[in-house]
Amino acid sequence: MDNKRYIWIVVTVLLFFIGVVFGYLYFVGLFKKEVTKNKENSNIYTEVEEIMTLRMYYPVGKKLILEQRNVPRRRLQTSIAEATIEEYFKESIKDNGTIIPKEVEILGIYNGIDGILYVDLSDELRRNFQGDALDEFLLLKGLYESIISNVEDIKDIKILIEGKEIETIGGHFYCLYPLKEVFSIDLE
Repeated sequence: MDNKRYIWIVVTVLLFFIGVVFGYLYFVGLFKKEVTKNKENSNIYTEVEEIMTLRMYYPVGKKLILEQRNVPRRRLQTSIAEATIEEYFKESIKDNGTIIPKEVEILGIYNGIDGILYVDLSDELRRNFQGDALDEFLLLKGLYESIISNVEDIKDIKILIEGKEIETIGGHFYCLYPLKEVFSIDLE
């Protein structure tokens, strides 16, 4: 009788451990599937949240046209300014009627303690610009409005070319001073 009882206890303990192991594997398998589903769903939300919309003012004809562009989200204000300037000088579908110079590169963006954002651009801005006084006004006003409407906590913008102050882009408007005084007015 002791042998039967001993075998019965061993079989019961063995079945108990087998049940515990299968139960563990079953719940861990379900939990992993649920975590995977949640990760897949969170990626969808992350991708949607990681886009920001920039308001861009492009000179077309004799006026500025507002166009919205979606770009990857950036957190720092200087990074947002960089994204805005990159989008401004990118070739656009509307390029056939615009006077934005091609191949302009950003050399640096500096946020001064005086609240002025210093934008250092390559000399292609000056060399590739072809236009009259109104074209130069719209080019600089479009850049000014695009940056001001997307970047917070800046008071003004100053354009530098190759790290130096320049007198003018196309010979019509002074760039030795910050742009707010000139470009905060409307021509209409």
